[in-house]
Amino acid sequence: MTNRPPLLNWRLRLIWLRSLLVLAITLALILLQSLGHSGYHIPELGWLAALLLPSLVTLCTWRLLPRHHGALLTLELALDTLLFAGLIQNFGGAGNPLAFYLLVPALLASLTLPLRGALTVASLALAGYLVTMNWYHMPASDTPLHALSHQLSGLHGVGMAAIFIAMLVMLTLLGQVIQRLMQDQQRQQEQALDLAGRREHMYQIAATLADQAHELNTPLGTLVMLADNLRHSPALPDSLHQEVQQMEQLARQVASRLKRGSGEHTLANQPLSALLEHLRQHLRHLAPTLTLEMDLQEDPLLANAEGWFRVLSNLGYNAMDAGASRWIISSFGDEQSHGLQISDDGPAHQDSEREGLGMGMILVTTTLEQMGASLDLEFGAQWTQARIRWPRARQENRE
Repeated sequence: MTNRPPLLNWRLRLIWLRSLLVLAITLALILLQSLGHSGYHIPELGWLAALLLPSLVTLCTWRLLPRHHGALLTLELALDTLLFAGLIQNFGGAGNPLAFYLLVPALLASLTLPLRGALTVASLALAGYLVTMNWYHMPASDTPLHALSHQLSGLHGVGMAAIFIAMLVMLTLLGQVIQRLMQDQQRQQEQALDLAGRREHMYQIAATLADQAHELNTPLGTLVMLADNLRHSPALPDSLHQEVQQMEQLARQVASRLKRGSGEHTLANQPLSALLEHLRQHLRHLAPTLTLEMDLQEDPLLANAEGWFRVLSNLGYNAMDAGASRWIISSFGDEQSHGLQISDDGPAHQDSEREGLGMGMILVTTTLEQMGASLDLEFGAQWTQARIRWPRARQENRE
């Protein structure tokens, strides 16, 4: 089952709100009639029935694309405000306590719509209240509607208008604040879920690599044992003795490499320029047509050169996959942080995409997070840029 868009849920809830409002007013009129009042007038009942018209907009358009629901919700709340102002105009004006229902569409707009839409609905609610306060139709004394309203004195009307305006402003601002807080909370939850997903992906990669290493190491150990037994066998011809010994040494070397990993290639702490020269030699064999250009305003000492090598290598692999011919690395910095800008002229074709950079970017982001650095990516029509920042060491700040 697919989830409905949030704005569509609000629109469907408004149908129930309008229906309950019409039902409540109808029951109130029936009660007043049972108490001795008599007579209904068509205009009042017509405005009461018109309150259900915005619900027809929802029922006819709820299958539209989600991007249209914001504009439709604004339209429905505006219609709610205007129609209810017309109802209040025939129910005795602002003297009727029902006039404060105009605050409800304004509150819903501030909770769900952007600031412009919220201000539009709030302005309509204020205009409707002021119009019904100064120009309205007083129901006849023999109708049940007369009991729902009373004449307002001038001072009392001004006081009620001041209270209405204060509540309208407060609810509009409060709704916008709540909406921003909800958006921030949702954004934080999405970031937390994204980070948890990437970490889980990394754990799966590590487990897969460990299984593969185990699957390789087990037959290699068996091969070493068999080669050693064969080399010491008295039935082995002398012509094969050297070949068996060479096979045993190769198997031991591969097994030893699996146990050590990349330890013997661990890079010591070194300046950025030295690391880039090492990276140039590394990428030259993989992509001879990729030109690495350096523009270093700073040459910071990298504390975790091995981690930086992995980060820059993966960015280089992405540039190669996109068919880039130029790869430019420039350094910058300020009093608080160092910075790197890595640019390439990929993708090679305009109709190709670079948004999904795959596993390499997951490794880059995870490694940078462990080193306290941040990454910003910008995808252009002809250039792709990655900007990395990391804080200066305390010793550098003191100097």
